[in-house]
Amino acid sequence: MLFTWIYMSRALRAYDVAELDVMCSQFAARNDKAGVTGVLMKVGDHFVQVLEGEESTLLALVAKLLKDERHGDFHTLHRGPISERRFAKWSMRMMHLDRSYTVKAPAIAELRKIVRTVLSSQAFSDPELQRGAVVRMLMAIPRVIALDGESNPGSVRSAALVNHVA
Repeated sequence: MLFTWIYMSRALRAYDVAELDVMCSQFAARNDKAGVTGVLMKVGDHFVQVLEGEESTLLALVAKLLKDERHGDFHTLHRGPISERRFAKWSMRMMHLDRSYTVKAPAIAELRKIVRTVLSSQAFSDPELQRGAVVRMLMAIPRVIALDGESNPGSVRSAALVNHVA
């Protein structure tokens, strides 16, 4: 059964963009072999990731993620069956949302704001707010990806997120 798992976590140390891109390239290769797709977003010292794949594969992957010492404060935001993949082209898409962007990229600023809402303590105390923010996040991600005009499956980093840095 095709499944999605959306979680957030906190990095236990600082990572620079180049370091994250190298790690994500490695993750993408593993995900490709396992049939896992999705997107990883970084805001501050937090990560939000959307994973897609077979349920048993994601259960095993999440078990590994829970043991990974690079991050902590792991919280599942949503998990459940899906009828189709949203991110079928990407075995791991990395989106660095914690930079400053110009007004030329309002979709990036919107997504960053939504992700911050997902990460907020208020969202944890209000399940409806959190659920709504996760839905808005899933709808906003493709608009940001479209800024690339990209058709390259498996891409790790978003050119739009680099080209629109202030």
